[in-house]
Amino acid sequence: MRLSEPQLASWRENGFLVFPGFFDDVEVEAVSHVTSQVWRQKPITVTVDDLVTGERKHASQVSDSDVAEHTFKLNDLYLEFLEIRAVALSQRVGSIVRELLDDTPVLCNTLSLEKGSQQPDHLDTLYMTPQTPNKLVATWMALEDVRSDAGPLRYWPGSNHIPSYLFSDGGFHTIPDEMERWAEHMAHHTDRLGLDEQVFLARRGDLFVWHAALLHGGSEIKSPSRTRRSLVSHFFAAHDCVHSTLVPVEGGLWMQRPPQPVLSDAVPLSDLERELVNQAHDERAVTQVQAGIPITRPRALVDRMRRLVLARD
Repeated sequence: MRLSEPQLASWRENGFLVFPGFFDDVEVEAVSHVTSQVWRQKPITVTVDDLVTGERKHASQVSDSDVAEHTFKLNDLYLEFLEIRAVALSQRVGSIVRELLDDTPVLCNTLSLEKGSQQPDHLDTLYMTPQTPNKLVATWMALEDVRSDAGPLRYWPGSNHIPSYLFSDGGFHTIPDEMERWAEHMAHHTDRLGLDEQVFLARRGDLFVWHAALLHGGSEIKSPSRTRRSLVSHFFAAHDCVHSTLVPVEGGLWMQRPPQPVLSDAVPLSDLERELVNQAHDERAVTQVQAGIPITRPRALVDRMRRLVLARD
């Protein structure tokens, strides 16, 4: 699909676009099914962030009680599940992101959330800094209707016009000791521009697309039992990823890389652990072959998973 001139003008002015009912029930259910499957099986190949303790773990290290009591973010399911890649970078999504990046989109990160993140306002470029300034686009997919008390996505329309803050090394990537000055810079310019925050009360299947420089975060969850199931995806431009391993998919390319590191990953895999990892991947490969889906494994599995370690008693 091609963006209209009013849509492009709104993107330049406000830094975001909304596509109501963009995803159909089949796509929503495909993503929801993978998320449920991960929590049932807790594969060692998936890393999660505990939003209560701030710890990063392998899914296999998360206890059933923590799953019930804590809030988690599942990192990069696109690396393991073709269903996530097929939805996050479908032809329709890819055509939108391609036009906004003016380049082939590269899916480089996905985040799957059951509840609102309550994350402080931030810019994605602080943590996923593109080589070319602002050559990053993010999408947010609603897997259910979002209530105002569920901690909806919060954003600042027009904040993409705030001058970029340069850290002491001359770059845009966060330096933790300087984040207070970054926050003062953003607060000053939101006041100067007269910006006001808004929340996105999405409906199931809605798509929200935002600019690299859009200030956004997660609102407070006022009803702890409320869910806000969603899939967030981030895209770089292909010309910034020439040294990465890229795999074609319907709407563009996806970046093949190891999962996010966990502190315990410094411990080398035992022979048994390596065998279990191989078995998990081989079983998934058999399923893909049976479904007629081609498999690309350009690097040795052991190398790809070299930092992975199972939970130890």
